[in-house]
Amino acid sequence: MKRSVEEKREQILNGKIVPTLLTLAWPVVIGSMLQTAYNMADTFWLGRVSAEALAAPSVAFPLVMVLLAFGMGLATAGISLVSQHTGKGGKKKANEAAGQVFGLLLFISIITGIIGYFSAGWVLRNIIGVPEDVYPLALMYVKIIFIGAPITYAFTSFRFILRGIGDMKTSMYLRAIGVTLNMILDPILILGIGPFPTLGVAGAAIATVTTRGVASGVGVYLLFTGKVGIKLKLKHLKLKLRWVKKIFDIGLPASGARAGSALGFIGLIAIVSAFGTIPLGAYSIGRRVIGMVNLGIWGFASATMTMVGQNIGAGNKLRSEKIVKKTIMVSMALMAIISVAIYLTRTPLVSIFADEGAIEQYSAVVSESARFVAIFVFAIPFYGLFRIFDSTYRGTGHTKAAMMLSLTRIMVLRIGLSYLLAFPAYGYGLNLGILGVWIGMSLSNIIIAFVSYGYFRTDRWKEKTIEEEEPT
Repeated sequence: MKRSVEEKREQILNGKIVPTLLTLAWPVVIGSMLQTAYNMADTFWLGRVSAEALAAPSVAFPLVMVLLAFGMGLATAGISLVSQHTGKGGKKKANEAAGQVFGLLLFISIITGIIGYFSAGWVLRNIIGVPEDVYPLALMYVKIIFIGAPITYAFTSFRFILRGIGDMKTSMYLRAIGVTLNMILDPILILGIGPFPTLGVAGAAIATVTTRGVASGVGVYLLFTGKVGIKLKLKHLKLKLRWVKKIFDIGLPASGARAGSALGFIGLIAIVSAFGTIPLGAYSIGRRVIGMVNLGIWGFASATMTMVGQNIGAGNKLRSEKIVKKTIMVSMALMAIISVAIYLTRTPLVSIFADEGAIEQYSAVVSESARFVAIFVFAIPFYGLFRIFDSTYRGTGHTKAAMMLSLTRIMVLRIGLSYLLAFPAYGYGLNLGILGVWIGMSLSNIIIAFVSYGYFRTDRWKEKTIEEEEPT
């Protein structure tokens, strides 16, 4: 396994850029497809229960992301530190960094799970403003998810640590196991097949926590047995102040970006909720379809983060820039093709996720979902451009810049434009209704792509964020 890690490092540092990029990207793309299938299974079966059940996970999702963002942002430090130390040739330091990230996230997951569980009801009702017919289902769903917070964090740590050394395949295999198990559990628990009671939304949440638990258990086993190129020991999990400071320095801005994005999505859902259950259902369905376009984005973004991180760690600044530019050329072409394909088939696609017999005003929900996809889908390549720049900055530990760009995209552009276009806004808005929200969401992706490019041109992201000599 040691030789395998060294071979990956050699390819990332000296191999041909595009073949290496594709080698690292395709497992993440498949993993993203599996995650999309995971979400689609929930949406498919909940869509056969009711419109309220279909909307519940979507309105709960931003709340989950806000309170999990802290830990997930810190996991970003795992990629940055492990990749830079791997590129520099410090395997011992890479193991130590991985252990510190894993131990810190395990501790934080317990705290966030408790806070999330007890604050969920107040936030859903008073901040998000979830409709009364959706509220009890959303509350049930989110409480179960927060009970499983340590499981979620464990698997997140595992995935991010392995990305630092360039291992994208192991996470993909575990996701495949999780998706298969979820597809089996979803109909059984949601609809109540055989001896199982009909649990509806609660069944979807239980299936999610269960499948994540299986994947997390296998991931922890692999890390502690050294079968994946990183070998953790219990002593690595004992937190050390200098490592915690470094993780917070890199991870806190990433956490801020994630939390800010989640808060922004809460604000966005609050705006959508103002127009009723039909737009909420349309947003839920449309978001699933748009997620199909994001498959390529996450693959290329993750590959860029690993490749740039290792090359900056090794001092290869010129190669790092070439990696980013070639990634943009390849990924933009792919995303444009996928976006066109989804635009042309948008109505059949959104119809998959809605059951005419279970959802009231079925035609209105499908029609609004198709309109949302038609407007939003062509902004996705620009979102991909932003995400590649964002991954570049996070992979090299320059997470403060990434945070500012992310918050600008969500809090300023997306919320601001959606509000101004959807409502009268004291005489300054266009009062376009829900159409204005869809347009505002699209414009936010287009504008932030150009702003992100401006920071890329400064070359500040090329500076190392690990010390040249660190004490053992």
